[in-house]
Amino acid sequence: MVSPMLLLPLLLACVDPPAPTHALAPPAAGWGAVLWQDGVAVQYGGGTNLVAPKAHAAAIEDTAAAPDRCGGVVLKDAPIAAVLAPPSGSPTTAPQRPPAVPAPLVEAALWRVDTLLPEADSFTPIDPNAAPAKARGIELGSVVKTRRRGAPPVLVVSGERSCTAVLAVLDAKATRVLTSQVVPGVCGVPRVLPPADLDGDGMSETAMFTADRVVAARLHLDSGEERLDLLGDWACPLPE
Repeated sequence: MVSPMLLLPLLLACVDPPAPTHALAPPAAGWGAVLWQDGVAVQYGGGTNLVAPKAHAAAIEDTAAAPDRCGGVVLKDAPIAAVLAPPSGSPTTAPQRPPAVPAPLVEAALWRVDTLLPEADSFTPIDPNAAPAKARGIELGSVVKTRRRGAPPVLVVSGERSCTAVLAVLDAKATRVLTSQVVPGVCGVPRVLPPADLDGDGMSETAMFTADRVVAARLHLDSGEERLDLLGDWACPLPE
């Protein structure tokens, strides 16, 4: 049985798609992303294997009439929820389903995310009677537990408030922020692609993503030297 977390191959031409013209920063060599526009998958750079956080649930039936999508390549039969396109020749390593995170740990992660995001403004919807995240105006995306060699596990988390998002690595109890990357111009709930070594370099890669934004990063998880190295930041349309 094929694992739902497999790195799913995509049938494209023999050449890689053209380099993205809409990246907010030059992507690392060979890396690309997939954005979803009105149910249409559009690839910007990268190789011919795609990484998705869930199974290939359906195929795109007709993309022939799709309008221009920021200079990307409109895909047919793309894996649903495909996010990243690692460089050509990358091994077919797949993200594994992460273990469940207990509710108290999720709430603790929320408070760390709260400290990393801008204060709520007058346009931020806040419900003081709602759950803690909504009460603080935060869209908490993912809290993913990630193991590492020779050290306690860490939590990779994402969240958004007032159209600013953050990708952060917390300690196992969500008491400390080990490293983080704040990303302006992200509106909506940003999810985290479960970390995995996607290009065979011995380190894990991840992405924070919405339908029209993908921010990819390499995780350095040596204890005391944790950091996120940005691999690329893709958007369509470009933030104003």
